[in-house]
Amino acid sequence: MTHWRTPAALAILLVLTAGFYWKLTLSREWTVFEAYDLGVQVRPWLDYSARELHAGRIPLWDPNEWGGQTLIGQVQPGVANPLNWILFALPLRDGHIPIETLHWYWVLIHWLGAVFAYALCRDLGAGFVPSLLGGSVFALAGFVGHTDWPQVLLGAIWIPVVLLFFLRAARGRQPVASAASCGAAMGFAFLGTHHVVPTFTALLVTALWIALVIARPRLALAFGIFLAITALVASLQVLPAMEYAQRAIRWAGGPEPTLPGQRVPFSVHAEYSLKWHELSAILLPGRATHVNPFAGITACALAAWALWRRKQQQLWLAGLAAAALWIALVAPPYWLIWRFVPMIEKAREPAFAVAILQAAIAALAALGASRLPRWAATVALLTFLGEAVYTAPRLSRFDRPGSYTRMQRDQADVIEFLKRDPLWFRVDFDDSLVPYNAGDLYGIEQFGGAVSSMPLRVHRVLGHEETPKTYGIRYRVALSPSNPAQVPVFRSAHGLTVFRDPRIAEPMWSFHEAPCPANDRFRLLSREPSKVVIETEMACGGLAIVGDPFYPGWRAYVDGLRVPLQEVDGVRAVRATAGNHRIEFRYRPMSVYLGFGLTLLGLIAAAAAQRWIGPSPSPRLK
Repeated sequence: MTHWRTPAALAILLVLTAGFYWKLTLSREWTVFEAYDLGVQVRPWLDYSARELHAGRIPLWDPNEWGGQTLIGQVQPGVANPLNWILFALPLRDGHIPIETLHWYWVLIHWLGAVFAYALCRDLGAGFVPSLLGGSVFALAGFVGHTDWPQVLLGAIWIPVVLLFFLRAARGRQPVASAASCGAAMGFAFLGTHHVVPTFTALLVTALWIALVIARPRLALAFGIFLAITALVASLQVLPAMEYAQRAIRWAGGPEPTLPGQRVPFSVHAEYSLKWHELSAILLPGRATHVNPFAGITACALAAWALWRRKQQQLWLAGLAAAALWIALVAPPYWLIWRFVPMIEKAREPAFAVAILQAAIAALAALGASRLPRWAATVALLTFLGEAVYTAPRLSRFDRPGSYTRMQRDQADVIEFLKRDPLWFRVDFDDSLVPYNAGDLYGIEQFGGAVSSMPLRVHRVLGHEETPKTYGIRYRVALSPSNPAQVPVFRSAHGLTVFRDPRIAEPMWSFHEAPCPANDRFRLLSREPSKVVIETEMACGGLAIVGDPFYPGWRAYVDGLRVPLQEVDGVRAVRATAGNHRIEFRYRPMSVYLGFGLTLLGLIAAAAAQRWIGPSPSPRLK
């Protein structure tokens, strides 16, 4: 009887994953969210999105970094990822996601990766215990086991699912339905995740499909369905990201930031690659500069044993593993791919391709273990777990010197003071003293923040004398003022000082082509991330201007009627006649609406392929 094995596998993998990361699930002393990117960027992003969802708003726009920018277009905040919506909907504590919730969120991502890898191994015909081994190899070791960024993990865990359905099509098992499911999984890998792993996965799986079609031309239709479903399902993320990329400057590791239309230099790809002398780290515990490629002696030996039989599915996996390693090493002729294959140059960390290598090794190891007696397969599983524990990732303590948790606790009085100001303002934090994105973490409009990109319009005005007035940067949090006009108004118990510039008012003003005999008046009625309402009394006709960045998707309404939105010095403006007016700015991005529709269409098409073609029989499992 096999009906009990799936729930048993889910439970066993959960116990293994939770136990492997016991410092997060059982202890209150350790955390993964003290790593730089997670503490500075990721946790504030997640907190902001959760607060927005609890307020009944979809977090598409983030007003709390550099004057405001698209949140979904930045990709990594994870707004488009359905799994994150579950996290955002969970209860908050004082406006934040509890750290225990974040820990379980991170652990359950690994568990889901283990489940997906287990499903792949079972679908290939591996036994119960060998499939547990395959799931553990994928989720607890190497890239997935040691990568701390949840947005990267959320893209990597879909690799086994993509492979599962591709290999079904390669075996001739309902190829059209399998191709549709393969495309849906590939599209999901792009939703709200870091783009590098899904990009390389799509590249290699597409290459596998091409090889398959060359061998069996009748599968050309299935290949086309895979491509179409992938593009459709990924649209919710890809369209806003493309819109943002055309208007943003990006720091990609090169000597100079990358402007819209520019390529990430090949030298960056070479730098962020797996080095040849690091290959031994796949077998033995060792150091690798940019990724951890460790799979272990047990898994690699079993994978080699599986290849001895040279069955077709083993050869597909071996080819995939070799290609992934070739990309990770930036081996010749990788330059041709970087130069001629669209979007590959944006995937600046080819070392991340070891995630695909790891998935192939995990599946092959399960197939190799299936050739062993049951007791030997169990010993292999326990031996691998011993290797994984020996090389387990190092976590940070909450009480480490300079921890972000302690820093935020010590600086809480500064945040409390700033929130008492009822007017609209922005604040400049000295990032050497407040390195984390306090704006997103606490819901304060920060003109600053740790980012890997920003709108080009905003970048062009950094350092300009008029910028503080344009964006309403009234406060500075630092040890000393940045200009003589700033006066101290609050001193933190731990040394930080809040300075206020009395010259800076709420960033709303007007412009007239001709002199106007009277002053215009502005009043802020309401301000939400995706909706701003002001009231103005215009003495003369002219432009009403607010200090928010101009960006596609924003619409303007004057007295309820939609009017053209204009750009003045990089911020938003509308033309208004003399008199009293109610002016609204709403963020309604067509790229998101169109992307959502296409994603929904892709999912419906993938589901329809299953229904119309009918379910396929499951292989006999041991």
